[in-house]
Amino acid sequence: MEMPKSVSESRIMLVYKVAIRAQLENVTNLQAPGDDFQYCIKVKCTSCGEVTDKWQYVSADEQVEVPKSRGTCNLLIKCKLCSRVNNADVLSDTKKPYTADDVPKFKEIIAFECRGISIAAFKFGDGWQCEGVESHTPFTDLNLDDEWCEYDESADCPVGISELQYKIN
Repeated sequence: MEMPKSVSESRIMLVYKVAIRAQLENVTNLQAPGDDFQYCIKVKCTSCGEVTDKWQYVSADEQVEVPKSRGTCNLLIKCKLCSRVNNADVLSDTKKPYTADDVPKFKEIIAFECRGISIAAFKFGDGWQCEGVESHTPFTDLNLDDEWCEYDESADCPVGISELQYKIN
C-alpha cells in the first residue's frame, strides 16, 4: 500500500531492535530483569536529524501521557532543535536473554517502537543480571559499562562478561 505524500515520514511508528554479543565466561542468561529496568539510549529526531547529547533512560513500567492523544508511551522527548514532540515504547514481549549458546553471535534482546525518533546509540549501564552455567548462582545488579568479572563460589570458578557489543536494526 502506497502512503499519501502528505503523511510525514518522521511520524510513522517504527520498531528498532537492539542486538548484543559478548564473551561469557561460565555464565549464561545475561538479561535486563523486570519491566522496571532502565534502558539507556540516545535518540535521533527523524524530522531534523538532531541526536540527543544526553543519555535517555526508558523502562516499560513508566507511562507518560502523549499530548493531543488518548495514548501513553514510555518515553516522551521534545527535540531541542526543531521542537517536535516524539515518543518511544519498550516492547517488553520482545525481551530475551543472551545465553552461553548465543556466543559469539549477535542476538536481539529488546525492541523499541518509536514515533518521530530512531535509536541512535545504546549503553549497557547498570542493573543487568546473569547466572552461573553450572551452579545457577545469580549475579545481579551488574554494571556492564566495562568488563565484569567475579568468582562463583558454588562452582569454584571465575565468571565474567567481556567484549560487549551492540547493533541496532
